[in-house]
Amino acid sequence: MIDSGESAWETGAVAYDELAGRYDLVPLENRINRLMRGVSLSHLLNAFPAGSRVLEIGCGTGEEALALASRGVNVVPLDPSREMIRVARATSAERGLVDRVEFHQARARDLTRLPSSFHGPFDGGYASFSLAYEPDLRPIALALHRLLRPDARFLASVPSRLCLVEFLIAVGSAHPSYSGRRLSPSHGHKVGTHLVPIRTYTPDSLLQAFAPHFILEDMVALPLLVPPPYMNRLYSRFEGIADALERIDSKLGKHFPFRSVGDHFLARLQHVALDRTQPNLNDPKVRLGSKLAPNELG
Repeated sequence: MIDSGESAWETGAVAYDELAGRYDLVPLENRINRLMRGVSLSHLLNAFPAGSRVLEIGCGTGEEALALASRGVNVVPLDPSREMIRVARATSAERGLVDRVEFHQARARDLTRLPSSFHGPFDGGYASFSLAYEPDLRPIALALHRLLRPDARFLASVPSRLCLVEFLIAVGSAHPSYSGRRLSPSHGHKVGTHLVPIRTYTPDSLLQAFAPHFILEDMVALPLLVPPPYMNRLYSRFEGIADALERIDSKLGKHFPFRSVGDHFLARLQHVALDRTQPNLNDPKVRLGSKLAPNELG
């Protein structure tokens, strides 16, 4: 475990400032990263129709925001990296989408101080692979409660507390402690030349952080059988096997109990009134694949 003091949680912005110039090359070079981004974007495009206004936390260079904007969605994206925001604004101008995106340099936890400046309520929101860099999600959930309209959806992709593939590889290679790093309250994640603290989650711990203002609608592993992106060099050598794994992954990863043991999981949350309660994740009625699970993530 690394230092989790307040100053350590600020290193992410510095790391991504340095990475901004080549950030959009990562999915071109890394098949697993490209898969994860593609699945994430497909869920966002399905969740937010044209004409809606949504908030993005941790936009990077703005690819998801701009993809939504090109479909008629109005997006207010945030990112703590000055350079990421600079690249995102330049790209939005090149694509003629400046009227549909309003980029802000801000951390997720800045929402607790800036809610009135965004002129809510929003019709929805999302955070793709960004909430792991926050030390505490509870104040962010409270800010989202103030900013999102009732019944709005919030989609969050977060690192899983247990990654099945990573665990099996770690045990098989006689290095079980490597997989165990995810069980720590925080651990270091390599971003360029920096070791940045991140948090991992179980579905229960994520819902506890968002309670009582959000309930789980659905979730999917992201990915399940495909290994984490840092294994891309080896994974890409076996193209035929990779193609088969990705096909199976797209079907199996949305079912209980596999949905929570991928590298990440994508949770679709619903903003609700305070008298609504969290579901029991072990109840068959809320398991993926159940005929009683509404609006299943496809």
